[in-house]
Amino acid sequence: MLREFGTAPPKKHVVIVGAGFGGLACAKKLRKSSAYSVTLIDRNPYQLFSPLLYQVATASLPEDDIAFPVRTAYREVQFIRAEVTNVDTGAKTLTLSTGKTLSYDDLVLAVGSEGTTFGIPGVAEHTLQMKSVAQARDIRRSLLRTYEAVEDGVLPIESLNVVIVGGGPTGVELAGAVRELQGEIKREFEHIAPQATVTLLEAGPRLLPSFQPSSSEHARKALIKMGVSVRVDAAVIEATAQSLRLKDGEELVAGTRIWAAGVVAPPHWKFLGESDRGNRLKVNPQLQLNDSLWVVGDAANFADTQGKPLPMIAPVAIQQGRHVAHQLLRRERNEPFEVFKYRDKGQMATIGRRKAVVEVRPWLRFQGTLAWLTWLALHLAYLSGGRNRTSIFADWVWNYFVWTPRRTITE
Repeated sequence: MLREFGTAPPKKHVVIVGAGFGGLACAKKLRKSSAYSVTLIDRNPYQLFSPLLYQVATASLPEDDIAFPVRTAYREVQFIRAEVTNVDTGAKTLTLSTGKTLSYDDLVLAVGSEGTTFGIPGVAEHTLQMKSVAQARDIRRSLLRTYEAVEDGVLPIESLNVVIVGGGPTGVELAGAVRELQGEIKREFEHIAPQATVTLLEAGPRLLPSFQPSSSEHARKALIKMGVSVRVDAAVIEATAQSLRLKDGEELVAGTRIWAAGVVAPPHWKFLGESDRGNRLKVNPQLQLNDSLWVVGDAANFADTQGKPLPMIAPVAIQQGRHVAHQLLRRERNEPFEVFKYRDKGQMATIGRRKAVVEVRPWLRFQGTLAWLTWLALHLAYLSGGRNRTSIFADWVWNYFVWTPRRTITE
């Protein structure tokens, strides 16, 4: 068909599924392109800043501070609140939970991850996970309401005990934050609060297994100094309504049992291609499954230079989202695709106020207050929205000097 002189060619349609770090990074790079129109699909109308979920769970931050409205993020991007129920790669169409069918020229899957119980009996029914605002709210409610119930004699004193399973960054950060919460709440429940405990369980030989051993040991000692009981080589084999049972037969009674022991990609997308044990789709060096289907972030199995899949962390998702956008723009300029190369900027974990570990390179590691300040600055930089940054910075400054747990009327 002939096009009138002077008219622009029709834009190609890029559909991005998932409004997390990778999806928004891709949308941001494409939003002003003259070659593409962009549609973003997610079940939630906000981007969740999941690295700070534990602070919502421990009453340090209000949930609004870590949820950035997607519709106001990039005005040039169309947002649809829905879930994708089917993909027809031949017809290049998506079926949505709303019943609508959507066509695409390129599809970018940035669907994130979900918690896994490893099939351990009782874990799904009797532990709390922390992958969403609702789950963080459940943890906060359990932590705070238990004090009221024990004070009133409804629950036994052992219900104040908290057990956290998983010695990675999430578990370490959560253990430190829960212990700080327990310390501050003594003001209200001075008779029962001193008996509350926190136990952190790790199935492997040390905490923070992806960190250098010296950083792991620093985290362990810091948590113990705070009053956290740290147990390594402590695999959970069963969860009940009152306790967790370990492989050595020991039973730990706790009113709040939090599962932070691993994540997998959503299994819903496995039909699209070859996947690994964690449901991650194996992509080519350009992050593609085929010419029009791209996968980024936690859902993508992309090997590093040692042949190991890249970690399921925000920096990987952000860099991959940007990479896909750059490749789409290169294609419109008739330039060849580039191989994705991950630039490792290091890793970090906070242990509590003024306590953290940071590793930029194997030879550049530091702990303590400087590491904590570095952690604060980096997380503020990654946050979406100036209001969120300002609000969280104000909360952190306040909490540094005067700490009081945030409550809601439902708690």
